[in-house]
Amino acid sequence: MGCFHSLASTTALFSFLKYSHGLASNEFALFDRFRAECPAPPSCLHSFDPSLTHHANDASHEDHIWCAVYRSCNNAPSVMVRDEFLHAMRSATNTVNPTALPVESMSSFEPQLAPLQNQQSPVAIARIKPSQDFPGSWVLDTMRCVLRKETQDSTCDGGSEHTEAISVAIDALLEYHLSKHSEDERIEKFAIRTKATLVSSKVLEDRGFVEVDRLERDMATHVSNVDACLERYAERSVTTSAKSSGARQRALKIVSLLGRLEQTKAQQQAETYGDETDSDDYDPWASFRQLNS
Repeated sequence: MGCFHSLASTTALFSFLKYSHGLASNEFALFDRFRAECPAPPSCLHSFDPSLTHHANDASHEDHIWCAVYRSCNNAPSVMVRDEFLHAMRSATNTVNPTALPVESMSSFEPQLAPLQNQQSPVAIARIKPSQDFPGSWVLDTMRCVLRKETQDSTCDGGSEHTEAISVAIDALLEYHLSKHSEDERIEKFAIRTKATLVSSKVLEDRGFVEVDRLERDMATHVSNVDACLERYAERSVTTSAKSSGARQRALKIVSLLGRLEQTKAQQQAETYGDETDSDDYDPWASFRQLNS
């Protein structure tokens, strides 16, 4: 009887733990699947796609910011082996003609090719660069991921590993961009334009990007909005929409940086209104007299 009671208690405890783990797995991931490197060195881009080598080594592209997303060490070894196998298959079928690359790019990259064999390959990359059509604005023109869109996982941010990897890249780029340019650029110039797809549009809108009113020369479909970004990232930092600790930490960092931009804007407005108040010709009751006239 005692053995039966012990077995029943053990079974009940196991069922409770399994149920609790199921609830937790539907809301949060217990680990970060991906890690971001921003800005990414040229060797990362070459490991992802050798055709990107000349973009990384071009002197005119020094102000371009790349982000590379990798699998974290929290993934199972079988997942890492599978990704490396698929990467080897892509490298074998998507060969780059050496004559198509600039000579200076090949010579500057030649010493780095040997160590690449022992490095982990990125699963996603993204890039922002200054806009040529809108001075002061930036363009998110590259978002690429090798993971399958069709493989769904409810514990992933966005419902799939593909979406989560793209999300990590976007968050890392925004964090780096804000931390680098928030002090030397005005708040009105914080605008990142991008051409979104059916998959990336949902990711961008969840992060405060809004649809444009009309298409311009760059054919951008979405543009970042400071107030919307601040609201969405604040929600991600306290709700279950960000399903990993790394995603919530990035959201909190972006909220902090956006808050600094809002504070700078408020200070500029206060200084403007202060100058008007100090003027001898300023009449604070002028608008009231106009209403009664």
